[in-house]
Amino acid sequence: MKCPVTHWGAREWRKNMDDLVPDPAHPQAFPAKYPMDLMGRIRVKLCAEDGNLVAYGFGGQRVALPAKSVGAVNTVSSFRTGRQIKHGRALLVLDHENRILLRADGLWETYGEVKKVCRAAKVPSPSHVWSTSSGAIRSSKSRARRGSTRRPPRFAKARGYVKLRTNPRGTSLRVLAQIVLFLATAGLGGFIGLIPGVVLPEWFGAVRTLIGVVGIAGGVAGGVWVGAAISHVLADAVRWAVTSWAAGAAAPARRFFVRRREHSAVWLGLANAGLVFLVIALVGWGPGVGIASLAHGFRDSSLVAELRANGSTTPGTLIDVPEFSTDDNGDETESDVPTLSFLHHETTDPSIGGRPLALDASDPLDTEKPETVVYLTSDPDVAAAEQQIAGSVWHGAPTANLISGGLFTLALPLLIWFLVLRGRRLRWRRAKEFVDDLTT
Repeated sequence: MKCPVTHWGAREWRKNMDDLVPDPAHPQAFPAKYPMDLMGRIRVKLCAEDGNLVAYGFGGQRVALPAKSVGAVNTVSSFRTGRQIKHGRALLVLDHENRILLRADGLWETYGEVKKVCRAAKVPSPSHVWSTSSGAIRSSKSRARRGSTRRPPRFAKARGYVKLRTNPRGTSLRVLAQIVLFLATAGLGGFIGLIPGVVLPEWFGAVRTLIGVVGIAGGVAGGVWVGAAISHVLADAVRWAVTSWAAGAAAPARRFFVRRREHSAVWLGLANAGLVFLVIALVGWGPGVGIASLAHGFRDSSLVAELRANGSTTPGTLIDVPEFSTDDNGDETESDVPTLSFLHHETTDPSIGGRPLALDASDPLDTEKPETVVYLTSDPDVAAAEQQIAGSVWHGAPTANLISGGLFTLALPLLIWFLVLRGRRLRWRRAKEFVDDLTT
């Protein structure tokens, strides 16, 4: 004995397949994208019944138009129902005074099933309509070139005008809820991804910025994925509940919740784009940070060695000497520059070990910290604070940047190879879809 839930689902699946199989005796037409309800049932179609042109929409909508009332059947890429109100693609059924009786949004063709439906309903053959630069409406039968289109055609609504419901009720609320869900999960993911870069100590140097950027990007991507997963689970739950209610028995949850979902080509493309961005970032933050850290380290080592060997010490003070610059718009910006003042001489404090001496965070301009300055008597501009040359220049930020730069550099070949494999997978998927379209 068949399970009632399984039998009910199979019946709906067979009905969809029967609707999509062309039947010369009872032709049916559908939009290019089949509008289905939550259970996957096709709800929008055009057909001929008892000499009438009949359209079906969501919510059990059925619109029957007698053949004698139909003056034309047109498809449009865009049209107007007033001077300023513009609409997109649609199928329009007009009366004999060129007024709209029925409007069905979506992309409908005029050379296949729609034409067969019109022939079966004994109404005029469909044609595509656009407008010329002069505003005069031209149809595809007039052999006018599409390049002459300037303004969408304008139609008036007939008495008894009906708009076919091509989307299920509550679509706007569902889309709004999904947007809120995705914004919430993406924002939470970005916040979580930012935490590692924030909690790392400052001596990690420039790598903290990279970790923060990658963390935010990865967190947002993960949040979007979580939002999509939650959306799918909720949709599956509603399908399970509706199926159970219709069948009068609890549906097997495994058939609704446990199944493998194929990633769409859009998601694969976005993931590949993210990987390309990551490769570019790693090129800059891997070899770039590593080479720059080495160059700065050798420069700082040379400076420290020279000051240790030939430098003289003297009391001095760490102060702030503001530096002003003007951008292209003429706006002036001020930046704080740590400066060593000694023997009536001032020189910029060097960035040894990744950064110069820290100014007073609360009020940099009032900074006045006593420091023992080591300088060259032959060139007082070559100077540093004694505490800066007391330890190794490779400790702190340089070490962290060298390690992270080396790790990122080693990760580049693996990431590039992974990106190549994903690109091949995407090309294979597109080729498969192309072959499936041809065979279909």
